[in-house]
Amino acid sequence: MDFSPALNNVLQTVNRWRQDDCYPLFPVITETGDTTARIRLASGSERPVTVFASADYLSLSRLEQVRQEVIAAVERFGTGAYATQAVGGFTTLHQELEKTVASYFGKPAALLFPTGMQANIGALATLARAGDTVLTDHLNHGSITMGVRLTGAHMVTFRHNNPRHLNELLNRAAGPGRRIVVVDGLFSADGDLATLDEIADVARNHGAVLVVDEAHSAGPLGATGRGAAEQLGVLDRVDVITGTFSKAFASTGGFVCASEQVVDALRHTAVAYLLSLGLPPAAVGASLAAFKVLEKEGDERRERLARNARYLREQLREEGVDIAGSAAHVVVVLVGSVDRTARVTRRLRDEGLLVGPLFPPAVPIGGARLRLGVTAAHTEEELRRAVRLIPRALAEEPA
Repeated sequence: MDFSPALNNVLQTVNRWRQDDCYPLFPVITETGDTTARIRLASGSERPVTVFASADYLSLSRLEQVRQEVIAAVERFGTGAYATQAVGGFTTLHQELEKTVASYFGKPAALLFPTGMQANIGALATLARAGDTVLTDHLNHGSITMGVRLTGAHMVTFRHNNPRHLNELLNRAAGPGRRIVVVDGLFSADGDLATLDEIADVARNHGAVLVVDEAHSAGPLGATGRGAAEQLGVLDRVDVITGTFSKAFASTGGFVCASEQVVDALRHTAVAYLLSLGLPPAAVGASLAAFKVLEKEGDERRERLARNARYLREQLREEGVDIAGSAAHVVVVLVGSVDRTARVTRRLRDEGLLVGPLFPPAVPIGGARLRLGVTAAHTEEELRRAVRLIPRALAEEPA
C-alpha cells in the first residue's frame, strides 16, 4: 500500500528503532504492584520497574475500595453498556456519577463521554458553529483542535499563555458570532499551568465563553482538587469544564461540566456522545469510588503528590536537567531529537525506570522530550533514583 511521505517517515523511524534495539513504545505490563507506580514488564527481566509514565497521579486505581466497587458495578449491571445511551445504555450509576462530577466542580450539570478526547470534541463541535470564533492556546491538546475543526467556526491560535495576544485577537474578532476561548488547565506536553487568572479577565471583558480542559489538573490541583481554575481562583468564571477520569480518578472516560442548558444541548445533539456506547459500568463504579476516597483522603494525597513533584523538579534542575516550565506533577525533560529520546527512554527502561517519550507532532520538531508523571505513591528512594538515572542517561546518549 502507498502511504504519504509523512507516514512513510514514521514507519522508517519505527523500523530504525527496532533495528537499533531502542524501540521505546508500547511496553507490555505483566503485573502491577500495590500501586501502578511499580510494575513488571514482558521484557525477559524479572526486575521490577518504577513507573514515571503513569497518570494515576493520586494513586487510586489499585485501592481495594475502588476494586470492590468495580466488582459490585459489574455484578449489578454487567460488563458493558447495552446500546447507545439515548436508547439503552444509561444506568443509575451513570446518573449518580454525573451528579457527583457536577457537584465536585460546583456546576449545575455534567455529562459523561466514553473518553476525555470525545468530551473535548463533543463539547466544542456542539458549542461552536459557523460564524463563531474559537480562540485556542498554541499548545492546547490535539483533541481541542480536532473539536474546533469540526465546527465550521473560525479558529484563531494565540501565543502560549499570552493574555495580551489573546486580547488583541478578541478585539479583531468583534462581530455577531459567539467567541469562545479554550485552554488546558495544565499543559500535558509542557508541564506548565495556564495563566487562567489573566485569561479569565480577558474573556470576561470581551463577553467570551471560557472553556477549560482540566484533564491533568482535576484531582491534584486546587485547594479541594477542582483543578487549575480553582488553584488560580477563577473556577466560578469558567463556563465549561472538560476532563477525564483516566488520570486522577482511577478509571477511563470523559466529562463535561456546565450549565443545565449546555449539558442538555450536548446530551441531545453531540455526535461524540450520541453515536457511541456509554461508559461500561465498571468504569463508572471505579470513578464513583475514587470520588468517595478523595472526600476523606484528598488533602493528604494532594499534599504528598505536591511534595513528590516539587522534590523531583528541584533535584533535576540542580543536576542541570532542562525541565522547561514544569510547575506541577507533570515534569518534562527536554531531550531534542526523536532518536536520542528513543535511546534515552529505552536505556532508562532497561535500568528499571519507565518514562513517557513525546515525539512530533505532539511536540515541535527538534523538541522531543520525556514526560514524567509523578504520583502520590512514589517513595523518596524512587524519586532519588530517578534523579540519578535521568541525568546519567542524557549524558551517555549523544545528541
